[in-house]
Amino acid sequence: MFNAEEVESRERFEEVCGKNLNLKLFIRQLVGLDRNAAKQAFGRYLEGSSFNATQIRFVETIIDYLTQNGVMDAGLLYEPPFTELHYEGLDGVFGVDDADGIVSIVQSFSETVGVAGEVMVCDSLLKKKFRPLCINSESKET
Repeated sequence: MFNAEEVESRERFEEVCGKNLNLKLFIRQLVGLDRNAAKQAFGRYLEGSSFNATQIRFVETIIDYLTQNGVMDAGLLYEPPFTELHYEGLDGVFGVDDADGIVSIVQSFSETVGVAGEVMVCDSLLKKKFRPLCINSESKET
C-alpha cells in the first residue's frame, strides 16, 4: 500500500506530523468520520422543529467538517465557513446552552481518539498524499 516514493521518508513524515503522533487520531484524520455517527451525535439539532434553518445548516456544516477531517477543534466554530452563517459563529447562531452542548459533542469526537483539548492536524500536503492511497485500497477490496 505505501512505498518509499509515496511517503517520501520517515523524516519527512515526522517533520509534518511530529514524532509523537497519535495513531488513532492520524487514522481518523485520514479517513474522516462516519457521516451517520456524526448525524446521530447531533440528532437533537437536526430533528424536530425547535431549531431554525440557519441552526440546522450550522450543524450540517459541522457534520460535513467531521466527515472530511474526523476531528475538530471547537475554536473552528468561530471561523469560516461557520462565520459565513453568522459573523459571530457558534455564539451568533445558538444560545449559551445549545452552544455548550455543541462544543461538548465536537470535543467528544476528539476524546474518542485519545486527544483532549487541542487537536493536532497534520499538514494538508501529507493528507493529500495518504488519503488517495486509502481510498484506492478500499475500492479494490469491494
